[in-house]
Amino acid sequence: MCAACSSKPKTKAADDGLHMVVKTDTPRLAPERMPLSDVTHHIQYGGRAYEARVFRTADETLPVVKNEEGQEFIDNCIRLRVSTAGRIVLNRSFTKDDFASLLDARFLQHSLLEGLVYDTVSTGGLIFAASVSYPQSDLYVPIRLVVSFDGKVRMQRIDMLEDDSRLPAEP
Repeated sequence: MCAACSSKPKTKAADDGLHMVVKTDTPRLAPERMPLSDVTHHIQYGGRAYEARVFRTADETLPVVKNEEGQEFIDNCIRLRVSTAGRIVLNRSFTKDDFASLLDARFLQHSLLEGLVYDTVSTGGLIFAASVSYPQSDLYVPIRLVVSFDGKVRMQRIDMLEDDSRLPAEP
């Protein structure tokens, strides 16, 4: 609370004490949105050239997400397009609801689809990492998305403590 001082001459009136300034409701800001993102990767595997395009945009048709302070956020839709030799292998849009089977319902309600990035290629297909997170926080659930060479999609939630082959082996 703040105390305000007056420059009026002092008189013996009922308002001789401190004047309290009380903060009223803060005006609501417009919902926040992540910036548009459009990234294309060129991948070589098995003698073929693949192109993977990841396009993220804020989607106002999706339900608005609110954080604990009541700030609103526009959720994202991410389109993944994979092609090779002029043939489209996959052209699909993802929202966080596509990952609902991998997430807790309460987390899903208060989170947004933050991103999808190309990771690597393997004998099983092109591997992407998706992230569903609480807005403006470090709390997220990583998801591995594998697009097979014939366009089938598999999703797997990644444990934060999962054994990673890139880490050095224990002695």
